[in-house]
Amino acid sequence: MNDIDRTKTLSKYNHIFKNEVSYYSKNKLQSGKIQDLEDESFFRLAHLKFKNLIGKVKNKKILDVGCGKGDLSLYLAQKGAIVTGIDLSKNYIDLCNIRSKENHLKIDFIVMNAQVPDFEDNAFDIIVGSRIIHHLPDINLFYRECKRLLKKKGFISFIEPLKKNPIVELNRKYFAPKSRTKYEHPLFMKDVLRSQRIFGNLVHYEYYLLSPLAMFFRNFLRKPILFRLLYKILNKIESPLYGINYLKQYCWQIVFKCVNN
Repeated sequence: MNDIDRTKTLSKYNHIFKNEVSYYSKNKLQSGKIQDLEDESFFRLAHLKFKNLIGKVKNKKILDVGCGKGDLSLYLAQKGAIVTGIDLSKNYIDLCNIRSKENHLKIDFIVMNAQVPDFEDNAFDIIVGSRIIHHLPDINLFYRECKRLLKKKGFISFIEPLKKNPIVELNRKYFAPKSRTKYEHPLFMKDVLRSQRIFGNLVHYEYYLLSPLAMFFRNFLRKPILFRLLYKILNKIESPLYGINYLKQYCWQIVFKCVNN
């Protein structure tokens, strides 16, 4: 994309980007330890699949779009990747630079709009992101930009929230209506499938169909052990349901990958 088209796109969606920056500039940021994708957490299953799809990263040039606090960028740099992280919010990039220095990692963190990244063609081996695409107003354009930026045989891999899980949507609407920005739009399955039209291939895996109930009831379960027990029970019940194609669209999280053939 040339500078004129980039400027037009940024101008067209400027109200959305301003809202995002305003929302995230209010967050109080702390450094904290580097997150390991294998850490025990509610999202561990999806994170492990994400890690496996990315594979070996040593000496690979990787772009982390919407890098946020830098957890994924830092993790990949620890594994030997040559990482560039971009985010729309300067306060997050400032924190990322602090964290990279604290951990003696060399990462290029830049304030940049992920909708139309300003890099040369064929600049990266891998493009990744953790829950970023659902912030972008033009998903098709984003996929096309990713294809432009990738080297031959390079790939994209993302983990994203899906829209149609009724448990999560109930919580968003009635219990946590301010937990996301005005223009965020958790993805429909068709939004993910658009990447297949552009890249010609797609693998995807869906997670958390019933287990969000554990998150829903966590506010009422005073003992953490009860939350963990409920999660394990729900996870066992939902695991065989992942194989039913119709139900995949109702999962909460999706992990997917496309290769630039």
